[in-house]
Amino acid sequence: MNKLFTKNLPWKIAALVVALLLWIFVINTQNPTQPQEISGIPVQILGYEKLVERGYELTNKEEIKNQNFKVVVSGPRLEIDKLVRDPSLIKVTLDLENYLDNLTDYSISEEAHYSIKINLDGSSVAVKDRRPGVTKVRMDKIASKEQRINYVIAEDLLNQYTLLGDGKPIINPDKITITGAKTDIDRVSEARVYIKAEDFSEDQLVNNLPVTLYDIDGNEIEGLELSHKEIEVKLPIGSEKRVPVNITYTGKVADDYVLTKVEASTTEVTIVGKAEVIDSISQIDLEPIDLTDLTEADANLLKVKMKLPDGVMTIGSDEVSVSLQVRKKKTLNYPILLSEMDLKVEGIGEGLTYEILTTSINVEVSGLSDDLIMTDKSDIKATLDLKGYVEGEYTLPLIMTTPDNIQINNNPINVEISIKALSQEASNEVIKDDEESDEGEKADEIVSETDNP
Repeated sequence: MNKLFTKNLPWKIAALVVALLLWIFVINTQNPTQPQEISGIPVQILGYEKLVERGYELTNKEEIKNQNFKVVVSGPRLEIDKLVRDPSLIKVTLDLENYLDNLTDYSISEEAHYSIKINLDGSSVAVKDRRPGVTKVRMDKIASKEQRINYVIAEDLLNQYTLLGDGKPIINPDKITITGAKTDIDRVSEARVYIKAEDFSEDQLVNNLPVTLYDIDGNEIEGLELSHKEIEVKLPIGSEKRVPVNITYTGKVADDYVLTKVEASTTEVTIVGKAEVIDSISQIDLEPIDLTDLTEADANLLKVKMKLPDGVMTIGSDEVSVSLQVRKKKTLNYPILLSEMDLKVEGIGEGLTYEILTTSINVEVSGLSDDLIMTDKSDIKATLDLKGYVEGEYTLPLIMTTPDNIQINNNPINVEISIKALSQEASNEVIKDDEESDEGEKADEIVSETDNP
């Protein structure tokens, strides 16, 4: 047996080499033509944007893109091998512009016309056959409709928790807009969110859950666009408490304006959460309202969110409507004679007298028109404090007082004062007046005692 393989071994090796050389020669010089099926070629869709602009949707778009498209090609073996190794060299396209002239107000189903291109330089490969997985192009009018969201609460959640309030979860938004092919839109019977125990706890009362569409038979509908793929669901579980709502501000209204009225749609809110968290809350603040440079033209009804601590929710909306009223202040000037003014002088030192050298002052006041109408210059009062001053002439400020909601713009208002020592005669007169005043008080006391033995 060994002799069979070893006999004439050099000749055998030489024959093998010659055969190999002949095979290489045939492959490289003759390169015979052969057919080959290549599968899994991606399909590129052209003109989709123009179709949408015309108000239509390609309802089987994903099916076309993901189909198992096959081609049968024929050509030189070496080129065929390149295509087998890299099927992306075969470009398959579906141009939707070819269908735009055939659009109607109804669903359209037409033959899918695919174009095939081989991306090989100088290629002599020919496409002998095409075997698409999807043979029809289906187009439909784009439509939309609003759908109320229903919910289903899982049994495991109801076994673990008792829902407070009316026993219903709070869903926001409670409606969504669905957009897509009219045929699919018409099939939608329900938009539903599924509420499970694993998504909530007393520490997590709020969660975002996905919305699913169903037809009348309970089959899920996919491929439609939702205004909200997920919605916020609040689950009122734990303890509840009613607390006041506190309005907060930042900044201040524009100069010469005043915030005259603030009204909130609610002054109290019911909050829900763990008992130890709820017990520590005495009020719920609103997000600060920015008053910066607010004027009459800007004042309106605002929606202001509550600042809810972690793990706390409200039964109802967490927004409060706040109405702000801003009014422009008016300005008036009052020239006032000091001799006619209600002026109180206090703190003059013993043995001293004073003289007000200023005869009149000008007072500029501002306030709302209604308040200014009710104000007279006689309502403007002043105090002059001379405590600690000795003989001499001074320029001193008046301490002005006005009715509520009236402001003096030109503070401080100064007057000229002269302080002098009293003459001996004037001092005696003052002392005499003081003694008479004391005797009168004593007489009054005696009379009082006689009347009341």
